[in-house]
Amino acid sequence: MYLKIIFVGIVSLIWLSACSNGERNVVSDLNTDNDAVENQETNTENDAVENKEKETNDNNGVGENQETATNDKNDESKGLYKENSFTSKQYTKGNIKVSYPQLANEDSDKANKINSVITKAASYYFENDYYEGYTGEIKYYIPFVNDEFVSIAYEGLLTSPSNSYPINLSYSTLVNMQTGEKVSLSDLVNLDDSFVQAFKQGGIVTDQSSEYKQEIKKYIASLDNQDLLKKFLEADKMNSPEVFVYVTEDSIVVTIAVVHALGDFISVQISKDNVSFQ
Repeated sequence: MYLKIIFVGIVSLIWLSACSNGERNVVSDLNTDNDAVENQETNTENDAVENKEKETNDNNGVGENQETATNDKNDESKGLYKENSFTSKQYTKGNIKVSYPQLANEDSDKANKINSVITKAASYYFENDYYEGYTGEIKYYIPFVNDEFVSIAYEGLLTSPSNSYPINLSYSTLVNMQTGEKVSLSDLVNLDDSFVQAFKQGGIVTDQSSEYKQEIKKYIASLDNQDLLKKFLEADKMNSPEVFVYVTEDSIVVTIAVVHALGDFISVQISKDNVSFQ
């Protein structure tokens, strides 16, 4: 009898223990399922956030690209004429070659007039045999161009069997881009004693030594003010090739003819802030 009771008790304990383990396993399985659901929800939310951030960045990229394109378009519309608006042409006579610019891709009366003025000025000395028998090449550069003016400077070295030394030639042309007319120094600024003083105090444009600059400074200081003023009034006239002018973004450069010992010409840079414009 007692053995039967003990046996029943042991069986009951085993059964209760199995039920308890089953409940724990069910709870564990439920917890595992809940964790999986939570992880899945978290990952889904994270993916959504990342996708949203990526979409935002993509939109920002589109905005930046649109802004860049707009800025490029604005830059293009700032001015009609730029240095690349011109193409290079060449004039040849005898042993002289002269490169000069021409407006490209334009066929209007104004453009034709501008090109004609440039061509005539570039070739004037050689068409009129100022340097007959000489050999050399003249090249140009454009120090300034906008919708109002184009400034063209020419430089080159000429040699001749009849001359014991070469000639450094420098001249320039300033053209009004609105009218197609050639512009002289007297058209551009008020020529008076103030301009003469600004010229004498200007900077020497050269890549030569400081000693050479000092020598040029002394030479300029020795020039008579009234003689200089007369030369400036005749500046940019091809039949009076003593003074020429070209402009840059912030200055006016006056080139005057001098003796060969000083280099044939000297160029003086004057800040636009120091001159009175017409």
